Amino acid sequence: MCIFTNDKDIPPYVRISTRTLQYFVIPILSIALITVGSKHLSDCPGQTNLPIWHIVAGASGLLVPVLYILFDNLNPRMASNQPLLSEILDNAVVFIIPVYVLFEVAWLITGTYWLVSAHNLECDVRVYTFSTVVIINFWIHLLTPVAFITSVCCSRIFPFLGYCTYWHFIKNAIDVWTFNTRFVLSVLCSFPLSCAMIGVGINGIFVCQQQGNVSVVKENVSTVIATEISNSLGDEDGQNSWLDLGDLSVPIWLIIAGSLLIIFPAVYALYDKVTKAQEVESGCWNISVSVVIFYLLCGLSWALLGFVWILGVDPQDKCNEQSFTHKFAFASLIILNVLMDAWICIKISIVLYWSLLSEDD
Repeated sequence: MCIFTNDKDIPPYVRISTRTLQYFVIPILSIALITVGSKHLSDCPGQTNLPIWHIVAGASGLLVPVLYILFDNLNPRMASNQPLLSEILDNAVVFIIPVYVLFEVAWLITGTYWLVSAHNLECDVRVYTFSTVVIINFWIHLLTPVAFITSVCCSRIFPFLGYCTYWHFIKNAIDVWTFNTRFVLSVLCSFPLSCAMIGVGINGIFVCQQQGNVSVVKENVSTVIATEISNSLGDEDGQNSWLDLGDLSVPIWLIIAGSLLIIFPAVYALYDKVTKAQEVESGCWNISVSVVIFYLLCGLSWALLGFVWILGVDPQDKCNEQSFTHKFAFASLIILNVLMDAWICIKISIVLYWSLLSEDD
């Protein structure tokens, strides 16, 4: 007997949440960890294990979509045709998942110890800050389901807790968590930051050019950008790659990231009103899913490129780590990471709510 839940039994809004986390968010963030760790292997001499922690954590994160494909998609299909092999996979998942979870927790504790030990040692401030944000996020992701399940258990074991202020607050929060509330929050979170990113990025195009190119920038910004891109695509010396736009890397990242962020409320409205609908066979639903997935891919891929450009800036560039443009871009990247972390926690809570409490409604 297959132990996995049939995908058709899962509500669309829950299925979208789990698939988004499994196949988009976790793999992209894992690639970001591997990229940052690989590029900064020697940038934390005080604690050389910290970049290695990023590489191992990213590599283990890439196992998540593989495990889901194997256990959640392949195994249920084999249950009818290959029952023996399906049963073997059932037994394997009972062993592999606890081992995987224990390894993730142990590796997180190890990374936390290495991070704390590197506090007063020589370590690149960008690597240390990025490590701090990542490890805090991982702890939040770990503790979110623990806190949710603990709250549910306490409400069942001690029913009188349902009358206390805490539970009234939670209930009221759920009651006001309507589409209008979520849409307003999406606007408040995205619009100010996106406008600031676009403004600082446009200003950075002028500021981040070398002094000899300032007059050229003032005459024709688009020509300078095209020239930088052309040079990055084909440098005669072979020193630049297509991922390196030189002085314009950080400003261009800010402008495009801000442009993607400013349309977030519209994409969210499409996701909330159409993609989460129960009628999964409609053409509008398929189009909305494609748009949302494409937007997520673009946003996550651009965030990954931001890690490469911002954390790998050349100290000789005018927009190096001491410039306001770079500091703002780094802060924006951290803020976006925190917002993504909050969104992941909400999605985890949605999945847990459906799994544990949906039958009570």
